[in-house]
Amino acid sequence: MSVPASLRSVDLERLWASVRARLEARGAGSRGRVLLPALSSASQLALKSLLERPLGKTLDLAALEEGLVRLDVGPDLASALEALGQPVSGERARERSLRAARKQARELARAIASSWSEPWAGGWIDDVIRAGVLRGLGQEKVRIFLGRVRAVLDHLEGSHSGPMSRIDLAARVLGSSHALDGGTRMEAAVARALRFKMGGSDSRDLWAQAGVHLDLTSAPVLTWRLPLAGQNGLARLAAAALEAGVPLHLTRFALQAHPVVVVRGSRIRVFENPRVVEAAAQTRSVTPVISTNGWPGSAVLLLLGQLLEAGAELHYHGDFDTAGLAICERLMRLGLTPWQMGAQDYRAALAAADVEGATLPREPQAPGSTPWDPPLQRVFDHERRVVHQERFLPGLIE
Repeated sequence: MSVPASLRSVDLERLWASVRARLEARGAGSRGRVLLPALSSASQLALKSLLERPLGKTLDLAALEEGLVRLDVGPDLASALEALGQPVSGERARERSLRAARKQARELARAIASSWSEPWAGGWIDDVIRAGVLRGLGQEKVRIFLGRVRAVLDHLEGSHSGPMSRIDLAARVLGSSHALDGGTRMEAAVARALRFKMGGSDSRDLWAQAGVHLDLTSAPVLTWRLPLAGQNGLARLAAAALEAGVPLHLTRFALQAHPVVVVRGSRIRVFENPRVVEAAAQTRSVTPVISTNGWPGSAVLLLLGQLLEAGAELHYHGDFDTAGLAICERLMRLGLTPWQMGAQDYRAALAAADVEGATLPREPQAPGSTPWDPPLQRVFDHERRVVHQERFLPGLIE
């Protein structure tokens, strides 16, 4: 292959670039016509010679290809452009192909969902697609994936043997005990299906309503000196832990098997950080203490719910930061009473830090509402200095 010098003029470079852009936009096999740029007399002559016809306002790409192939510049238009210094990129073609494949996968997913008997299936698959659950899956993988979702839903619908573990469900139906772990595509798709079927928004509650329990033994709630009444297993366990001087971890498994009971009016303090429970045990504090260990998990919420139902008075204290205030609001709405969590307490903590010369961390995010003490939101948003709960020790426990 060779390129005549007459085709390498600056004028014609603009033309070759225009042709290249056309092929990239519409595909290397596309033809049609492009607008001719202004050309010098020499370039017009070279182009006429190449096409073997007079020039018009536009250029026929099929005729251009024929001329370039005849001169042995390349075996086709794209190859000739590469020889002319204007290689046609396949990136846009690949993008078009990927878009087409994604569209086909979405259409297949909607077609499969439309064959389901559930009236909510159409809305569910649209939600799954919007959330990106199917992203990166081709048609065959979409077919397999939705078939597995269907298998899980059918198993839940037909199972009447009592609650089952989500781990067992995944292993039995999908072959892997981790196939329904939180954060997986499968868990996201099935949880959305349960939400459409049963309503609600909390994923854990949805699984529970479907007769599936999540992990019952990890992420226990940490406690100290819980004043449990009665003679059930947890009451004896709490008494033994107190006698041994050690904090007690309570799992969902234990709380579901032995719901806690306390004397109505029992006062219990709930703290965000486990260090407070540790300090209470170290000093043999008489204050009953529970730690949420950050954002309250399911075991924490189960224990707090049982205590509130039994008539306990629960007072909450957490970090003065945006996350801590959000946790406080969440627990207040559950029935806990914020304690030493007002604007006055925050100002006092800042003043104490200033006296001590302590440099407090800065909070980058604006706080949410603090309905138990509205001025706190304004004060904290203005200061944005974080006061961790541990700075209040030992005044938090007795």
